[in-house]
Amino acid sequence: MNIMNEGLQDRLEKFGISLYMIRITLAASLSWLAVHSLYNDGYFYFAPLAAILIIQGTVKASLEKGIYRLLGIVLGGIVSLIVGHFFDVGALSILLMLLIGIGIATACRINIQAVSQVGVTSVLALTFYQEHYIEFRVAETFIGVVIALVINMIIVPPKGFVKVKGLALEGSLLLADALTSLTSGSRDTAQAAGMLARSGKLLAQSDQRQKELQFTLSHYSCRNKLGGMTQATAHLQKIHTYVKEIGEELALLPAHYAAADWMREVASATSECIALYATRTLSEAECGRSLPELLRRTRDLQLAWFSELQEQCSLTALRDLGAVFSRLNRVLEEIEQADYTAVSAAGQKVSAKPARASFRLRRKTGMGVSSKL
Repeated sequence: MNIMNEGLQDRLEKFGISLYMIRITLAASLSWLAVHSLYNDGYFYFAPLAAILIIQGTVKASLEKGIYRLLGIVLGGIVSLIVGHFFDVGALSILLMLLIGIGIATACRINIQAVSQVGVTSVLALTFYQEHYIEFRVAETFIGVVIALVINMIIVPPKGFVKVKGLALEGSLLLADALTSLTSGSRDTAQAAGMLARSGKLLAQSDQRQKELQFTLSHYSCRNKLGGMTQATAHLQKIHTYVKEIGEELALLPAHYAAADWMREVASATSECIALYATRTLSEAECGRSLPELLRRTRDLQLAWFSELQEQCSLTALRDLGAVFSRLNRVLEEIEQADYTAVSAAGQKVSAKPARASFRLRRKTGMGVSSKL
């Protein structure tokens, strides 16, 4: 469940109280309270310290950091007990302890976070060397890690799934507009570059927030939809890379090619495919148009114009134009693959097979812009 609502979060953020701060303070306080209720004495500060240090943006990242911390504490504690049994606290014992502990951790290819924790735990354990220190340290750290993970799973942004979906949709539609603007001439070049940069930022933000929602309790019911949106965002980010490359290639073309009516027509048709895929996948809006049909018509348009240009342009110009058309075709192929993945994941295998077979046939027979270059 989610213990926060959108209005409360907005009000708290006005006073500088972020979601991350709330997670840390709750995890640390509850960790201290849990340890204090379990033990009459001990090192109570280890549990809240562990909770503070392992809280991350995602549950997975927090779990990894918690495991590394526990692993480092156990290894460092064992080494300190062995060295402390034979040597008093001093420069020689610390030297031997660090050499042995960090050496073993490095040789075992343990993560660098665990390696550093080995050194910290070894020094502290040797300095405060006494009975049951290591047991208290491991147990209390484990309690802090568990409570921090639970807090990370419960305290999540309200309406997080809707928000990340909106970010991905906004970034996709902006990407489609940017592709059209790239062929509008030099007057819109700077604007198109800005739209492209903004689109990439929105898609990256959506991707990061999707990772934050994974393994949380409040989004367990929509985990399948979240998985589908993650795949769609990955495809859209790849399409963004192709569009960025198209902009770079257009910048190298003469102005009468880059801003020609036929170039705008081809780019506009391709951008419609991006917008239709994003709308179908990332919104609840009804789409009366068929994406496979639009993809087919756009591919035919690309091929028709490229075939006509072969008779009108020099070899040098045709080479440069071919690079643009090749990337435009890759955009269509990426959308086709993304749409097939979404349909297959939804269990609509019957309707997906003809589209997939058509896609494979075109790749096999070389029917595409890239095969002509």
